[in-house]
Amino acid sequence: MGRARQYLEKLGERGELLIPLSLIVASGYLLYLAFGFRVALVMKTQGAGPDLFPKIYTIVMILLSLWLVVREVRKPSLTITEKTLNPQNLWIAIGLMVVYALLLEIVGFVFITPIWIATFMLAIGVRRWTWLVGTTIIFSAFMIVVFPTIMLVPLPRGIGIFRELSLLVY
Repeated sequence: MGRARQYLEKLGERGELLIPLSLIVASGYLLYLAFGFRVALVMKTQGAGPDLFPKIYTIVMILLSLWLVVREVRKPSLTITEKTLNPQNLWIAIGLMVVYALLLEIVGFVFITPIWIATFMLAIGVRRWTWLVGTTIIFSAFMIVVFPTIMLVPLPRGIGIFRELSLLVY
């Protein structure tokens, strides 16, 4: 029993490995499923098809999780920051996601997504303006190009004036 206890204590010290390793396993399985999508030839000639985004997303998830594993293994000791000890960050993140989901159809993807990304990053503790602005612009532009143009999947445009302004963007 002593050996199992030591193992569990060490696992607690290196608990940061559990999430990225779990994400690697889950992403690997989802990537396997994505390669099993049956895509009609018509879809391949008109756009990228429904299998492209899951493949890209899961490959990126695997690479980022591997990066977290390598970073954690190289780290000499466990460091706990105040952000990780603050449970209200979880509730703030959940609240922001609920508000985003409720406003997405009304305001539209083009306008609500950059605001949501910047607010979410501020809520989780990102304070560098270059990261905030850069990530917001790059992610929003990437999604606006990938979904409607390459994958032929329309994004919510909003209603009223938001719809009219979204039509100017894409």
